[in-house]
Amino acid sequence: MSENNWVKISDVLSGEKTGETVNIRGWIYRTRSSGGIVFTVIRDSTGIIQATIKKGNLPDKEFEDAERAGIESSVKIQGVVAEDPRAPGGYEIRVNKFEVVNFAEPFPIVKDQSPEFLLDQRHLWIRSRKLTSVFKIRSTIIGAIHKFFRERGFIEFEAPILQPNQCEGGATLFEVNYYGRKTYLSQTWQLYAEAGIFALEKIYNVGPTFRAERSKTSRHLS
Repeated sequence: MSENNWVKISDVLSGEKTGETVNIRGWIYRTRSSGGIVFTVIRDSTGIIQATIKKGNLPDKEFEDAERAGIESSVKIQGVVAEDPRAPGGYEIRVNKFEVVNFAEPFPIVKDQSPEFLLDQRHLWIRSRKLTSVFKIRSTIIGAIHKFFRERGFIEFEAPILQPNQCEGGATLFEVNYYGRKTYLSQTWQLYAEAGIFALEKIYNVGPTFRAERSKTSRHLS
């Protein structure tokens, strides 16, 4: 498989590759086998697509690897794009080459796991379609905020996350030991904005702020 001919799954799902031979690389999202056929759903950053791997259509070793590869194994495939209304997104890839880059360990997350367990497995849970959708929506919103201010002549002004003092108000601080000195996670960019405004005038900030308040209440989202 040529390293220069990879396509994204979203390109396949758009319909523009129907009937063509394509190369896809990604991770196994789910997989099952039945009667000499392996149905593997592969994901990349742009979406998921079903790959159909039939015994006899590729070398025995590649078919055995396809049967063995579990969730989150990284793979490269080559095959012909075909329409199939039963497949996720309405398209599938009929595979003629299957390469496992790395076999994954057994995937620990199954349905109906507790929030505590999912937080412990956060590095794996963020690969779910739900969370990747959240990240993409968040990125789109933040991008729109940046666009709004920049089109109006504002300059982004970043403030330090570690600050030596608190802002006006009585919010509880997150205290951090910084090389033996007491410092705090930022509550606001106010003090830095008051200085920056006299240099740049129209400024804005999109950044994290932290308040050590009780979050398990009816008034908090976190």
